[in-house]
Amino acid sequence: MESPLTEDQISELNDIIKLPRDQQQKSLQPFLAKLTPEQINFLKESQQQKCLFCSIVNWETPQYRIYEDSFFIGILDINPAAKGHVVLIPKKHVKFINEVEDDYSKPIRKIINRLYEVFQCDASVLINNGEKAGQKLPHASVHIIPRYDDDKVTISWNSEKAGEEELKQISQKLRIQKEAPKEIQEKIDEIKDYYEGERIA
Repeated sequence: MESPLTEDQISELNDIIKLPRDQQQKSLQPFLAKLTPEQINFLKESQQQKCLFCSIVNWETPQYRIYEDSFFIGILDINPAAKGHVVLIPKKHVKFINEVEDDYSKPIRKIINRLYEVFQCDASVLINNGEKAGQKLPHASVHIIPRYDDDKVTISWNSEKAGEEELKQISQKLRIQKEAPKEIQEKIDEIKDYYEGERIA
């Protein structure tokens, strides 16, 4: 839901949140008195839907942070699948991993390298994208799970051989067009623009 609050109101609210709790109450009442019913309902719904991972990003929840850059944080999972289990979280609130605009492969590589340096372990990288895939919170995350000889981690599924015709049909539906190199794409766009101009004339 898009926020009905103005930028000034959001800024004022953020300032109030930073105050000590007793001062928050004093400042909050005059602030709320200036809001429309729609804005008050929005704040109530936002509070009810407060995201655990967002509270972790903002240091509002106890955590063991082991990684941070401009776009992501990495924390130790408090219910680890194995020793050193890390959850990589985008700082920006997005529900699905395909909505993450920043490159999460770099922090994954750094964390896997660090896990190997410290524990000499392998790693499984697990992304649960959506409820049917086992996503429990409405905030995208990547699990980086260290793997040891004697670990109790099981990531498995029942496989069935797919037929040639089925594979052919699915591959045609899922095929992603290869992107042309930038300079070639610019030339294609230039030609398209030229012909568009010719048609208009």
